[in-house]
Amino acid sequence: MDDQVALIPEVDRALTAIDARVPCPLDGDEPAGGSYGALAGRALAFIRDRGGRVHEDILIAHVFGNSGNLALWRPLLRQVLAGEPDLLLHAEGYWSLTSAGIPSTEDHFPEFIAIDVETTGLRPLQQRIIEVAAIRFVDGVVTGRFETFVNPGKPIPSYISRLTGITDLDVVHAPQFGLVAGALVEFVGLTPLVGHNVRFDLGFLNAELKRLGLPALANARVDTLSLATKLLPGLRKPTLERVARTLGVDVGGVHRAGKDAMLCGEALLRLVVHAGQQGYAGERLHALLVSPTPEKGPGKDGRARAPLDRSLLGDLPKAPGVYLIRDARGHVIYVGKAKNLRDRVGSYFSQPLGYTRKMDGLLESMTTVDTEITGSELEALLLEAQLIRRYKPRYNTAMRSFEHYPFIRVDLANPWPRVSISKDRKDDGAAYFGPFRNKSGARKTVDLINNVLPLRTCTRSFRDARSYGAPCIQLDLGRCLGPCMGKADPGLYRSLVRDVVRFLDGRDEVLYEQLWQGLEAAAERQDFERAAKLRNDLQTVTHVVNAHRMLREAVETHTLLLVLPSVDPESREVMLVIAGRLWAQFRAGRHDAEDLAGRLDRGWSRYQSDGFQPLDQDSVDEVNILNRWLYQHAGHPAILPIEATEPPAWRALAAAALALGEHEIASMPPVAIEGDIPEAGRASASGSDRPSAPSLYSDDAMTGNGQWGSQKDG
Repeated sequence: MDDQVALIPEVDRALTAIDARVPCPLDGDEPAGGSYGALAGRALAFIRDRGGRVHEDILIAHVFGNSGNLALWRPLLRQVLAGEPDLLLHAEGYWSLTSAGIPSTEDHFPEFIAIDVETTGLRPLQQRIIEVAAIRFVDGVVTGRFETFVNPGKPIPSYISRLTGITDLDVVHAPQFGLVAGALVEFVGLTPLVGHNVRFDLGFLNAELKRLGLPALANARVDTLSLATKLLPGLRKPTLERVARTLGVDVGGVHRAGKDAMLCGEALLRLVVHAGQQGYAGERLHALLVSPTPEKGPGKDGRARAPLDRSLLGDLPKAPGVYLIRDARGHVIYVGKAKNLRDRVGSYFSQPLGYTRKMDGLLESMTTVDTEITGSELEALLLEAQLIRRYKPRYNTAMRSFEHYPFIRVDLANPWPRVSISKDRKDDGAAYFGPFRNKSGARKTVDLINNVLPLRTCTRSFRDARSYGAPCIQLDLGRCLGPCMGKADPGLYRSLVRDVVRFLDGRDEVLYEQLWQGLEAAAERQDFERAAKLRNDLQTVTHVVNAHRMLREAVETHTLLLVLPSVDPESREVMLVIAGRLWAQFRAGRHDAEDLAGRLDRGWSRYQSDGFQPLDQDSVDEVNILNRWLYQHAGHPAILPIEATEPPAWRALAAAALALGEHEIASMPPVAIEGDIPEAGRASASGSDRPSAPSLYSDDAMTGNGQWGSQKDG
């Protein structure tokens, strides 16, 4: 039970007022002593009326008549009920009468120990434990705990210190594992062990025990990661914190062994309730809860291998392609691409469990693997992007949140345009730039523009008289020209807007000059913190602007045929790329030049009549993948530019494409889509050189409504 807490004066007065008007407890029971006895009686009576068991949040609302700030009232309730011998607080957040029974784990685990370790890394044989915690739960109540720092005998990496808050100073005087191993093993005994990815924790504990010549822990174990994956199928990335929040368990902000072990124990108690609600009971529930103890053979380090059925490999070819991993419900949970499908999928069978919790969840959920063979890695990468967009697999992180890529919008249709972030592109006369995969970078770019230029940031429409008058603080701060007060010069304002459009389109250095001058001024004032922030902001803005510039340049220059190997060795895959976007793909035999020329002509005619829709979130990832490849491999013989003639010389192009030899279309590795721009377009992220600004280009590539104006038409 929590220690007594000092009450905030206002809360103390409120409690006293409540205490004065609460009736005496029912059934003649005397409330616990102290000034809040009547409140304790009120709680006791309510719990009895509700069948002997009530969740703490509901009890707070009843006792205090308030359920707003539960974090404030929860410790006060526990203080009020601290002396009540007839009440128990269970780890899953319920108060019950001592005679009302224990949580629903009693049939399987009347007693268990939740464990967690913090380590210097992910590999038990190379890394060491720096903190270990074990918390004993009996009938859902914490009855004991073992927790200690451990001196690892090696420096703690900085990223571990940032994650856990544990530094070398914390462990320098701590005991080495050998000095605490005996006490830990005695505390654990043969009690079932619970952990979130329990194999990871036991892998490290058993590796430490093996170094000491002691036997490994062979206790029954329960994995809350595996349970959450099965019982909470809608939860993506089932980290311990996400699982706890989903189950209604309070989560703190510190990643430490004791806190995580407590969260894990409380999560188990609530997961068992979820299992019961989903029809698990008896032996079926026990089988769901208990993970088998891995057999230990000579030379094993306590680290389990992925429990996968090798028949999943089937007849997978050693060829490039895409693989889709499905769970027991047939849902696609991961999409990946590979240069060699058999080797890549086979690597999952030798993947040690415990390196990452994400990987463990994927391995434990995998039941079937589907594959799609492609002729080249580039084709596989494009197909992977399409499938991730279609299925949104829970274990894919890159490209899955494409629908949230933002645009930067300049409202040119308004008499006083403003620069803002937009979720979608609309046909409203505004200029749109993007969409950008880097959401925070796009937002920072907008903020920086509005900080440097005195443009309005308010949402007034300026279509009626209500938009004028009552200026905001931006005018007083000198950050706005004040169109709402009639102070702004329309010509000057429009000139600033044109500078913004040219800047975002990668055509003008005016804003770069202003931003750089601000950085140099801060450095001269020796305001190095401000200068460092401006430099980081400038680099972020450079990346965002270059991302859009790359797309514009692709529209201007990337109209071409791209010839790639095919699954059929006697054929070629010919991609018709128009304005930087894949318009059509044809498979053609080595001797079918005439047929290919006709198909290219028909595809070109369809483009001339229909054209592309404006670039949006659905297509930007594939456009980035394709154009990064083209930039990276400029001059490759498989890239055949389409000359500016009308109609293009399709027969000559088709003959040239199919005449390429195997060595000429050998697929070079595609560029991974880590960012939006090719490396050549990135500003330097280190050193003292000024970030590079985009080059200057002609004025006719983008029209005022944000649509591409002069596209390469062959």
